[in-house]
Amino acid sequence: MFSALKLDNLLRIFDSKDLNPVAYDHKVCTKIKELYHLLDEIQSIGDDDYKVLYFCVERGTLEEYTSYNDFESDEENVLEYFHEDYPEDLKWYKLVTVRYKNYYSVFVNSKNIIYADLDLKEEHFELFQLQELLDFLILKVRDCIKKLKNGTYNDFVEKNLSYRNRFGVIKRSDYWNLYPDVKKSLLDEISQEDIDLFLKYTSSKKYTRIKRMTSGKYFECVKLAYEGIGYDVGNMTGKEMYLKYADGRDGGLCKLNQGSWKEFDDWFHSEIYFGAHPWEIIRGHSFFRVNLFIYYDDGYYLSLDGTQMLSKTEIVKIYLALIKSNIPIQINQVSYIREALLGNDYIGIVPNYLFSLQCQGYFKEYKPTEFIHIEDERLLKYIKWEKLEKISLK
Repeated sequence: MFSALKLDNLLRIFDSKDLNPVAYDHKVCTKIKELYHLLDEIQSIGDDDYKVLYFCVERGTLEEYTSYNDFESDEENVLEYFHEDYPEDLKWYKLVTVRYKNYYSVFVNSKNIIYADLDLKEEHFELFQLQELLDFLILKVRDCIKKLKNGTYNDFVEKNLSYRNRFGVIKRSDYWNLYPDVKKSLLDEISQEDIDLFLKYTSSKKYTRIKRMTSGKYFECVKLAYEGIGYDVGNMTGKEMYLKYADGRDGGLCKLNQGSWKEFDDWFHSEIYFGAHPWEIIRGHSFFRVNLFIYYDDGYYLSLDGTQMLSKTEIVKIYLALIKSNIPIQINQVSYIREALLGNDYIGIVPNYLFSLQCQGYFKEYKPTEFIHIEDERLLKYIKWEKLEKISLK
């Protein structure tokens, strides 16, 4: 039996992280062509011959689980781990295929198992396990096409696809009602008083401009920001703090005379810092870095990004620290933070096979900036599910 355990093991083996297409042996190329020949019966739902099919596979046995995961058969808690990793009798998979000219890509639950240029010279070794995997996918595609032909496929998927494989959203206030500790942890980071002040200022504050900006003034703003979020600043100057905590790719900002507005003007308007990260005052990946930008229209003003997923409380604290010091500061797309603090926005639900960060591109109607997996079935009645792709024959 070809179980979900066996399929997952093969997916781990052949999940390609390469950016360049691979040359496969003749037998694998033949299987790829057979798979795509079958898929030619299905209507594309996007550019580059983009096609999607869902199928399910029986979970498999505890013996398989211990074998694939190198457990001893009598190891303590192995049954608990088994049911945690495979909580349902059937496991669902999403097959995605793309074709552009002679380039072929096959994804299963976001794992890129095929990235082929069939014009490339074939390798001299045979990938028997990949042939086996493609044979299984061909079998599943045949079954999906059979269901499409008798008109049952879309209804079957809609009624049976596990919530662990779906995209949806839940209103933050509903999530808080079920998990009050999550809201409490927010209030442990930022007081209700500061939240109320933030909501007041961002709805009514009129912003002035700084006529003459210098690098020294900017570093003083950065110092206020670090103090606002509780960084250890000691007796350091603003520039020293910037050098310690910022990204480091300053684009020449630190070389400017801190008291010269003329040097800053020339540097800022020359845009020679493009490609650098002078405004990244909290370094990190895109989902938690913080940028304190400088912009110019009738004068200079500062700006924060309101869409940062994991930095909402830091953004609020920095904003309040600067506003209280009469620094002109605004937040780009501030509604994201306002709605989150009020519990009025939506948290994204993503399939368990996806890493729950930077998943905005999967959502059409709602635009969440935070994402979770669903394991607690109490949440299901509050979730608004994204519509599944309707698949049709040509």
